[in-house]
Amino acid sequence: MKFKTSAIALAVAGVVATPMAAQADIYASARVGVESYDTGGVSDFRMRSFGSRFGARSETDLGNGMTGFGRYEWDVDFADHNEDSDNDIDIRHRYVGIKGDFGSITIGQTYHTFYNHVVGPLDNPWWASGYAMVNYNGRQDGAVTYAGGAGAVTFGASLFFLREAEEDAPDEIEVGLSFGIGDMTLGIAAQTTETTQGSAGTDDAIVGVTLSGIAAGSVTMGFGVMTQDEDSSIVADIGIGNFIVHFETLSSDAGDNDPTMIMLGYTQSLGRKTTAWYEYVSYDDDTVSDNDEDILRAVLKYDIE
Repeated sequence: MKFKTSAIALAVAGVVATPMAAQADIYASARVGVESYDTGGVSDFRMRSFGSRFGARSETDLGNGMTGFGRYEWDVDFADHNEDSDNDIDIRHRYVGIKGDFGSITIGQTYHTFYNHVVGPLDNPWWASGYAMVNYNGRQDGAVTYAGGAGAVTFGASLFFLREAEEDAPDEIEVGLSFGIGDMTLGIAAQTTETTQGSAGTDDAIVGVTLSGIAAGSVTMGFGVMTQDEDSSIVADIGIGNFIVHFETLSSDAGDNDPTMIMLGYTQSLGRKTTAWYEYVSYDDDTVSDNDEDILRAVLKYDIE
């Protein structure tokens, strides 16, 4: 009788707990591989993590067509790609928001307007992006972002409130617009800032334009341009099946150098939740040969959900 009573209690607890657990999506992704790194005549071969992560996200129906949502995600690179840091666990995403027919409002650390409209569409390599771009701003903190849309048009704006900045808030403003042209998408965005950036150290606005989703048979392409003051960069993506070629070049006016990166990549599906990806990166710093890089990566990724 005691065993039977315990079994019933456990069954009831499971029925009660299941809906509560289902409210949150707990996930993880283990990404570990090998990397051959050659720069300045010095070669290194090592095993390391490439953005392994875990997190939780959830949504709640608030009624009246409104939904509340939130997400927390941690980077858990114990063989950290940031060798200068002692932190093995870092925040990747940390945000809350509300969405409905009006669009969405997101507060916290994640991808925001400039990235979403002109960087993200060409951020296709698993790892090799942002080597030679005017402004590769990925996940950023301290922002409030509005995103909306109508038909084939999406738009957004972000206000940044930076703790270390001395000027009046907001410290940065981003605006962006994307619209479909057949299967293609044209994205335009601008970022103003009160902090100095670029080779000339100015606070001029950064402007970007991206055209992605260009198709020619089995080939897909995307191209992007960014400018700030006299600095400019060009990005190109070409995909053929599971292969990708990614190219970046930056014209740095005040620095009088034009770094260039080319990446050749291949993604291989090994089955459910299991993927292997490979990248070869050649980076020309265009200053001294000691800063040039040749990198080869082979990584196995397993998603846990």
